[in-house]
Amino acid sequence: MKKTILYLFLLLSLPAMAQYRGHGGHGHGGGHESVSSLTVVGPRHQAFWLFVDDVLQNETAVHSIRINNIWPGELYIRVELDNGSQDCVGRFVDMRHPQGFSIVQRGNLIGLEPTQGNIRPELIKDLLTATPLPPMPPTPQVGVVQPPVPHGMSSNDFDAAMAMLSNEKFDDTRLTLAEQIVSNNPMTVSQIAQICRQFSFESNRLEFAKYAYSFCIEKHKYYMLNEVFTYDSSKQELNEYLQGKEW
Repeated sequence: MKKTILYLFLLLSLPAMAQYRGHGGHGHGGGHESVSSLTVVGPRHQAFWLFVDDVLQNETAVHSIRINNIWPGELYIRVELDNGSQDCVGRFVDMRHPQGFSIVQRGNLIGLEPTQGNIRPELIKDLLTATPLPPMPPTPQVGVVQPPVPHGMSSNDFDAAMAMLSNEKFDDTRLTLAEQIVSNNPMTVSQIAQICRQFSFESNRLEFAKYAYSFCIEKHKYYMLNEVFTYDSSKQELNEYLQGKEW
């Protein structure tokens, strides 16, 4: 009789135990790479739009927003204020852990500063990404050779190049090596920005940014390099340089 009661107890407990194990996979030892979130808060009485890698996240302007389900990695965020001049500011963000930023205004300048604390955003939603169109079936064309789709420097080659740059002791020799690398390897804006951060002197960052423009496969995103400069004069000089180049 006791064995029968014990058997019935175990039989009735199996669904609950299975459900507990199913939820436990998200805890320690689950083996899954966790996603992060991004929170942005605007100045008082100032709404804004948020772009992540050039994809608009909110259809209407908001005063605060949190974006969930962001996989770890580097991305570029940009905010545009809902004012007459539509002022905007952007920066690269490392999303290996949750990030929060406040939009600050000082005179005519705006910026993004890290923030902490319990923020209750006006809007919470999952990350919107650019969805590529499904590939079209190939159309046979006689005598027409389609050009290859450009890609940035491979991860392994780029990591090796960054290691070489970090081993250089002087900024001038590091600049010479960086120019040799980029002249033989087409790069994305993010890769060029990472190399720019290797230089100690702002003048060398600016010189490399000008030199690398011709080898960038994302010339339409070159404005993102403004984030690597400390001084507004450097940003202005690079923008003036780009205005004289053909896109």
